[in-house]
Amino acid sequence: MNNKMTKVLEENLTQIKKELDERHNNLKTSMGSGYKKLSTKLKSELLSNLAETSIEECVVDMIAPLADNKSDLLFELNKTLEIKTTAGTDSWRGGEISKRPGDYLMVGWEEVNGELKLFIIHTYLEESDWKSSGSNNYYATSMSLTYIVENLPYKIIKGSLNKKRIKTHMVKAG
Repeated sequence: MNNKMTKVLEENLTQIKKELDERHNNLKTSMGSGYKKLSTKLKSELLSNLAETSIEECVVDMIAPLADNKSDLLFELNKTLEIKTTAGTDSWRGGEISKRPGDYLMVGWEEVNGELKLFIIHTYLEESDWKSSGSNNYYATSMSLTYIVENLPYKIIKGSLNKKRIKTHMVKAG
């Protein structure tokens, strides 16, 4: 896990969150009532793109290549950062490309009374960390918060943890 990247993200978190909130509200306003009809999966994908743009705007050494075959963000031109989003409480999903090794921002989100609440954890993942679905009909791999907390170096950038009997759940903050 790139500690310099973590520090830069933490130092810019207030501005990143402000930019993200503004972009998210603009998206909801421009879509009107249609926003509520979007699937949670699509909202997560849109939020990931909004986060990329917000981070790129707020962090000097961060750029978003905007190509599906490249990482979501590049830090200092050569260090990759992937963003995974979920509206869930304990896991993220991704396709086969998600298995690329590198730094990850794992983002949990929910809207509470129109306000975007976030949980953000920074970690480094290898291909072997991702759990395959084990199904021939379903391509997605998954990553659980419990696995990260129990097996990998990580840094919580926003929110906190709530350890339950079996799983660890994210606590989102405004």
